Amino acid sequence: MANEDKTTKLLGWLQTALELELSTIPPYMVALLSIHPGANREAADLIRGVMIEEMLHMALVANVLNAVGGTPRIDEKAIPSYPLRMKFEGESFRDRDFPVDLARFSKDNVGTFMKIEEPEALAAPRIAAFKEIDVPGFTIGQFYMNIIALLEELNASGTLFSGDPARQLHDDYYWGGGNKIIPVSDLAGAKAALEIVITQGEGAWRHPGSRLEFAPKTPLPMGHYYRFAEIFYGRHYTDADDPAKPPAGTPLPVDYAAVYPIKTNPRPSDYAPGSKLAALNATFNARYTEMLRQLAQALSGTPKTLYTAIMNGMHGLPPAAMQMMTTKIDGEAGGSTGCPTFEWVEGA
Repeated sequence: MANEDKTTKLLGWLQTALELELSTIPPYMVALLSIHPGANREAADLIRGVMIEEMLHMALVANVLNAVGGTPRIDEKAIPSYPLRMKFEGESFRDRDFPVDLARFSKDNVGTFMKIEEPEALAAPRIAAFKEIDVPGFTIGQFYMNIIALLEELNASGTLFSGDPARQLHDDYYWGGGNKIIPVSDLAGAKAALEIVITQGEGAWRHPGSRLEFAPKTPLPMGHYYRFAEIFYGRHYTDADDPAKPPAGTPLPVDYAAVYPIKTNPRPSDYAPGSKLAALNATFNARYTEMLRQLAQALSGTPKTLYTAIMNGMHGLPPAAMQMMTTKIDGEAGGSTGCPTFEWVEGA
């Protein structure tokens, strides 16, 4: 394959990575907001931390994509719809043919989050054909390792990292999370950025004294899979635990009854025209679209817009969502309440 074709492949993979990170934010947000105020505080904090780090991952991937001359794309065609199914190219695997739902906080839903973030070391052989997001790798971590390998190969030309440095995001435009945005201008920066995504997302186990390879003074954080596993099993991990087994530390209290009975994977047609829920859903989707447009600007040439997208855009979503989650759907069997549909609105 010619270098030009490999570069096109690389740009496609990086765009897929951006969409992959974006696709996790709505289900994590819905599960978090469905928890009653004051309930499940430890679990809520764990979910919130993961969600914030997914925003960081988007920024890191965008920096790599911009550094190699690409343009991150967030538009109507790039955003996910739910239920979402992830497709992993390459060998056939099992336990990846599962739907990712917009659903309330529940043990089943936390189990799905564990599957999304599953470490390669724990992944069993899989078999299935999947739909929607095509992820060329055995696991999400392997997918990113494939990107790194292609970056290394193409970097030999000496012209790969030719993107405009002014498009790079940095820490002035981001808050929270266990790591920082890394501006990317060369192979070392690209690898450091993507290794954060791999480590936080699926690879990190907190063996005593472990350190990040690209930041030797930084303790190894616990990956997303293990944080969700603590919720799922209702216990904390200890440094002595086997990462291939459930945690055996102190209890982590979880009350799956302390949630709003939101409708799973709602559609706009679930809300009667002119109803309170229809109006709230329209408001939410308009704000969601505005946030996505701000993210698109931030990732493709106006870095300072990232702060606006997070502080104004993302922080403006919970009020409408929580109003929906406390409002019953007219005529819905079982008394289900509303949930945002996370749709793109033209002209928003």
